[in-house]
Amino acid sequence: MSNAELGAWDGRFDDEVRIDYSLEPLPSPRLIEGPESEEVEYGTPIDDDMTIEIEDIEENEENSETNASHRVDYLLAAGCGLIAGAIDSLWVGKFDFDRAREWGSERINDFVVAVAKMDPGYKGDDIKSAIKFLEKKYPFVGDRATSEFGGGRQHHLRDFSHHMSLGGLAFSLLTQFTGKVYGTDQHGVFMAVPVADEDLIGRTVEEKLMLGVVLWFYHMVSDMAGSSGSPGKGTGIPGPILSFMKQLSALPIFKDAMLDEASFRKMLSKLFNGTLLKTVGEDGKKIYRRFDLRAELGIAHELARQSVPVLVNECLVCVCYAARRLYEMCADGEVQDFKSLLSVDIGALMPHGSPLGTRMVTIATGVFALTDMADGLIRALMHGDWRIDPKTVSNFLLHVNVVGAIRFVFAVHTDYKVHAEARQETCSRAKFENQGNGYGDDSSVMRFFELDEAQTNLMISIEYQAARIDIEQTKNKETREKKEREFRDWESANCSECALRDKEEFINEVHRIQKCATPLWQELVALEVSQFMPYRSKKLKYDAATLDKVCDDLPGFEGKKCTKYRKAVIKEASSIKGVKTAALAGCVGFVVVAAATGGAAYMFAPAIAPILAGSSAAGLSGAALTSASLAAVGGGSLAAGGLGMAGGAAIIAGGGALLGAVASGSAATLGTWMIANQDAYVLNTCAKLIVFCREVLVKNEGGVELVRQVRKRVCEQLQETESQLEFLAQLKQFIKRSGSKDAESDSKSKRDRSEALKGITQSEKNMKKSVKYMQKCVKELAKIAGIRDEEASDVRRKVKAQIERS
Repeated sequence: MSNAELGAWDGRFDDEVRIDYSLEPLPSPRLIEGPESEEVEYGTPIDDDMTIEIEDIEENEENSETNASHRVDYLLAAGCGLIAGAIDSLWVGKFDFDRAREWGSERINDFVVAVAKMDPGYKGDDIKSAIKFLEKKYPFVGDRATSEFGGGRQHHLRDFSHHMSLGGLAFSLLTQFTGKVYGTDQHGVFMAVPVADEDLIGRTVEEKLMLGVVLWFYHMVSDMAGSSGSPGKGTGIPGPILSFMKQLSALPIFKDAMLDEASFRKMLSKLFNGTLLKTVGEDGKKIYRRFDLRAELGIAHELARQSVPVLVNECLVCVCYAARRLYEMCADGEVQDFKSLLSVDIGALMPHGSPLGTRMVTIATGVFALTDMADGLIRALMHGDWRIDPKTVSNFLLHVNVVGAIRFVFAVHTDYKVHAEARQETCSRAKFENQGNGYGDDSSVMRFFELDEAQTNLMISIEYQAARIDIEQTKNKETREKKEREFRDWESANCSECALRDKEEFINEVHRIQKCATPLWQELVALEVSQFMPYRSKKLKYDAATLDKVCDDLPGFEGKKCTKYRKAVIKEASSIKGVKTAALAGCVGFVVVAAATGGAAYMFAPAIAPILAGSSAAGLSGAALTSASLAAVGGGSLAAGGLGMAGGAAIIAGGGALLGAVASGSAATLGTWMIANQDAYVLNTCAKLIVFCREVLVKNEGGVELVRQVRKRVCEQLQETESQLEFLAQLKQFIKRSGSKDAESDSKSKRDRSEALKGITQSEKNMKKSVKYMQKCVKELAKIAGIRDEEASDVRRKVKAQIERS
């Protein structure tokens, strides 16, 4: 068959067909040369000197352009990290425990004096008199068991009611209701000490609550800054962190402090006493660093200081991201004046949640962490005379901004999560964009599945209004915003060439179409609308009842037709697939209509697409060959500017794509786009075809004969699909044999062959599922048309897939 004959071919096989074509080797390192004088296991042989180039249809040109445009954003993010690192180096500097405790002591002293001044009886103005006043006026029952808990230096830690935490408050109240003070002995073992003095134990519930809360608080204030004998410097009380660890250590799972000097219990005692963090000064004297409430407060202040450059870094990234997005909006014409600027969604200017924004935050925090560590390493080495010893390592760790390091870890986790969701969303979008309906010109059958431009406009308008209602009635703000974002994708893909209608225009348009169209178009629109799904994400639930809210006001669409067809398609799909429930409604609804796209090109377009495209792809190679071949074979989707509605071409809906179509005069049949991951679409299309034939077509005049014609066309497509399955098997055997012969090929060629075999195997799997669905569809159509078993079991001639080089 010549190129000219191929262009006029109607897509039917009356006998064994042989296609003459010529292929020229392409200049590419990924060539798979066939072995000589070898036959395939079945079918006709592929010529030995035939060369096939395996090529991905999805080029990375768009991604590379995107990455280039984002390079400025990444550089800005890195600059933000450097600025934050400089702030940390010049202003924050090294973590200093002594500075932290000194700051905490000053705050605690001021707080104790302020609390004492709240009492009218206090006349002093210094920390010593304030502590003395509070100790005298607010005695505490826990002090009656001081000796049992280790005396003045230890009982603040061992007595749980002396802890400045919620646990300390709870044990103070427990003492009031049980008459016992709870804590640990010198070994860290939990114990309860009875209190003989009942003056500080309440007699009524009100008194117990007052003494357990009020006296506890004021006594903690008097103890947190030391005693009146050593104000501001003496033994304080444990802070919330040390209190929690001490109370946790009383559990039996921890070892006795006297049995193991390195035990958790012993470490806590040393930490509170100051011996764990002690150092030796330049004069040889030991410096004890107590870890109490003053130290914890000071450490919190140090961490707050470390947070400043981290927050500055975050703010700078937000500003840069927002500025870049505004610049792009101005360049694209979205923002032209102050009024349009005010209408910009503030969420679109924030980096958090978007893949680009999260990546900028990751880069900025990563650069900040690296800058901070480099600065700390240099300073530590300089201080240690460029020697690496334990002191140098300790000095380096004290220079590390802990808050910045933790923020970087969280940024990496968020970045991975957001980009993983984005990749999943891209895969879902690709599946949607590759699904759709074909185009046909068989006036005897296909005209019952056609929607013209006006009818398609109406269908998309119904879906648009229904989605708007669904979004408006979503109460959760975050969910509503996600729906709005995803619906904008659907809107840009389907509404650019449509004239959307409001309610009044809806009714007028329906009346206008009714004057020049058969009643079947309304059933076809309702069937297609019933499969509508405006969101790609499965997590976003869509209320399909909104379709009935829109359609019930239109003449000819009353009676909840959308719900009826939706349930019918789901039931039919479940029957075809052989399961109880199939959640298929809406699985192809995101892109309303798409043409047959020559699915063979997904894995091996340069080898097959030119055969189908004929002369339209002559002289091309690489991405241009693939694009031209697919354009000739499939025509593209409406959203991609394929056939388009501007030309007024008919759209095949209601499962009509199964009947096959010849688009642009090429041999684009159902099997060619079934090769890719299309089995779910074929299942949905089979279900729609059966529902349309049973509910609509068979009730039309001469409906039984029409269903017979439909079944005949599906049988033809089934034959062609089976022949293409055989071609895939031939191609797979050819690649295997060429790989076993060419043992000296490089690793890249072997990897390409392996990837090609995986793709072909997956395509075979998808096509086999699709063939099963079509076989069940043929049987069901036979029942609808009343065809007997002997008629239905007609012998079908299998078309051989033959390819020869001229």
